[in-house]
Amino acid sequence: MVNGFKGKSVRVVMYLLCQAPKKPVSQKQIVEVTGLSKGMVSRIMTWLIGKGLVKRPYRSRFVLEYPDRLLIEWIGQRDISSKKAYFIIDDALLKGIPHAHTLLSGAWLDSGYLRNDFTTVYVEKDFKPTVAMRAEEGRVSDFKTKVVLIPAEDKFYFYAKRRIKGENVVNPYLLYADLASMGGIGLTALQQVAEKHHLQKILGA
Repeated sequence: MVNGFKGKSVRVVMYLLCQAPKKPVSQKQIVEVTGLSKGMVSRIMTWLIGKGLVKRPYRSRFVLEYPDRLLIEWIGQRDISSKKAYFIIDDALLKGIPHAHTLLSGAWLDSGYLRNDFTTVYVEKDFKPTVAMRAEEGRVSDFKTKVVLIPAEDKFYFYAKRRIKGENVVNPYLLYADLASMGGIGLTALQQVAEKHHLQKILGA
């Protein structure tokens, strides 16, 4: 059974959100950008249409009709606090390692939200820090050290990343979703992210 919020299927969700909402896109465009097969994209789009989130006004075009509902439903499927994470001693050790900031360090870089001492980044799925780098291993919610590395479930987590203040930051929708699933102070930070990127118009806030 298809679940557009799990595994590689989330590539379609992120692509649709990062494009101008309600702008028609073709299946060919989605296939080319996400790298998924035509069959898989077709099944995911059919699933999204069935949920009432996407419409197909033309034979070969799709429109994300309800970006607010799509984002909220995606958030409901996420729990970043339980994800496997590595804790390292110093963020200087990130040099040369492909990564992108999320959570509070992402919010600070993205929209100037409350500078804090914690750095949280996505790294490639198969990355493992060396013993010399690693403080310990656990879950994101542990926050026992100030530098947290989260192996990305899929390479598309780096899709539409931005370069801000010399650092890579995940796309605004992934940042928003992560902050929402974090809860607590994350809910305050996401308001500033939403204001900067005018997400209130999408979320109806």
